[in-house]
Amino acid sequence: MVAFHSSALDGVAANPALATPLPLRLIAFDGGGHGPPFQALHRPGLPEPAVAAVLTHPVLDARVRFATSGQAEPEQRARLADDRSPKVRAAVANGPEWTRDPRTEVRPLPDAVCGRLLEGPEPSVRSALLYSPHLAPSFLASLARHPDPAARRAALRVRDELTADGHATLLDDPDPEVRRSAALCACPHDARLTAALLRDPAILPEPASSAGANPALPAGEMAVVLDEAGVPG
Repeated sequence: MVAFHSSALDGVAANPALATPLPLRLIAFDGGGHGPPFQALHRPGLPEPAVAAVLTHPVLDARVRFATSGQAEPEQRARLADDRSPKVRAAVANGPEWTRDPRTEVRPLPDAVCGRLLEGPEPSVRSALLYSPHLAPSFLASLARHPDPAARRAALRVRDELTADGHATLLDDPDPEVRRSAALCACPHDARLTAALLRDPAILPEPASSAGANPALPAGEMAVVLDEAGVPG
């Protein structure tokens, strides 16, 4: 598929007047091994036969591009969550990278699908999911007691969704990185915790400046920091 034809096909694929069965023809096209035109895979409202054709498309990148389509419904993208290729599953987990309108809110995958992706054997898929910006708050909150420390840290992205017990559990987490992250999230609301963090650099060596900047920190504790740093009174 030469560059001219590729560009022309993308234009046709993006045309809102494109009528059935032409989208299906574009999806089935292998593009000389490069797969269907980009715009065909990112076209909104693809008919079911076209979606079904994507799911079994022999060109791997075709499935990857559909998995990252901001125009596809999350239930459609979720149908690739069990794809044989970890690259495709990672693309599903990470979610859309491009939308026609950057202000468009991407609906997240169903929580059950996210759970399947997280429990899979591929580290790249699990990592892609935990760093995805499109996860539902309900799913993130459910990770507070997950066996994987990276998943428990991800739960802190929705701190306001966590229960008091969930907060306490993360502050007492066996993993030091999780404890550190939980403490940093909590200290703007807890002057005593801020003071404790400042006094324990072994637990919080690098972000101590964040704790010290907490406006809730009592003046006496601020003075202690100055004294311990050797700042003349």
